Amino acid sequence: VVGNTHLHIGPTAPLAPLTGLPGGDAAQRVVIAKFSNSSKARPQAGINDADLVMEVIVEWGVGRWIALYQTDYPEIVGPLRSVREVDPKLIEPFDARVLHSGGQAHVRQAIAEVGVDEGNGRIPGYYREAGRTPVYDLMYDFDSLPADGWVGTVEPVLTFDPWIPAAGVPAAAIDIAMSAPNILAWEHDGTRYQRYQSGIRSLDAAGAAITADTVVVAFVEQIDTGRFDSAGGAVPDFVVTGSGEAVVFRNGRAFAGSWQRAGTEDFFRFFLPDGREITMDPGRTWIHVTPETGSLDWR
Repeated sequence: VVGNTHLHIGPTAPLAPLTGLPGGDAAQRVVIAKFSNSSKARPQAGINDADLVMEVIVEWGVGRWIALYQTDYPEIVGPLRSVREVDPKLIEPFDARVLHSGGQAHVRQAIAEVGVDEGNGRIPGYYREAGRTPVYDLMYDFDSLPADGWVGTVEPVLTFDPWIPAAGVPAAAIDIAMSAPNILAWEHDGTRYQRYQSGIRSLDAAGAAITADTVVVAFVEQIDTGRFDSAGGAVPDFVVTGSGEAVVFRNGRAFAGSWQRAGTEDFFRFFLPDGREITMDPGRTWIHVTPETGSLDWR
């Protein structure tokens, strides 16, 4: 009671586990879509509905996106491409249903061991979109997603805090070269980061700017799979457990430190050099799983 006024404090709205924003339902299962980011695949559909995105490099240095949907499922996602060796190691903590175009048998088996392989042909909803270039035309319609009877709770994997950490340096512009073909930038508009690819503003299929509230660059060791694609390109894999250098960008500031990950059943955590954990700005987090040969600059 304050004076003659009774204050009523209602229950706190639940937070979405992958964004830290109000309105979440942890009982909705994670669905993952494996996007192409080849120039022939752009613009992508549904990427701005993702809660969390991990960007990885495949053969020839081309980027692909592992987009996680939990708060809300989109209408359409794509174009979808195939899975690679690093994917099961990155997605294990989420027990997710995984949408993709296919992949090597041993990779798909590894996907099935940590989630549900819902690749092309496994469930209804895949289709080829007219006007897109084959093979960059495979889309998925979430209206066709079958119920799977999953009962569980999605656990938060990142630490979110709307308060900006008392550290960091200005970083309104970020330049990332994950590989020679996959060069990109992010620019902070005062609210969030907007993506640019090869100097061109990145737009989704609806014409909206592709954005992120937190951008992370995690440098990882690249290893050889011994495999080659049909054109002779070496298929890479990456060491995504242990620790390495990382920079977290949020609210127009950069926080340099390290990533740590005890095992594939855990997710990345990010720390300042003094051991304090770096928190994410609530919203969409975009993690660039970047080879150590890549480069990063900000200003």
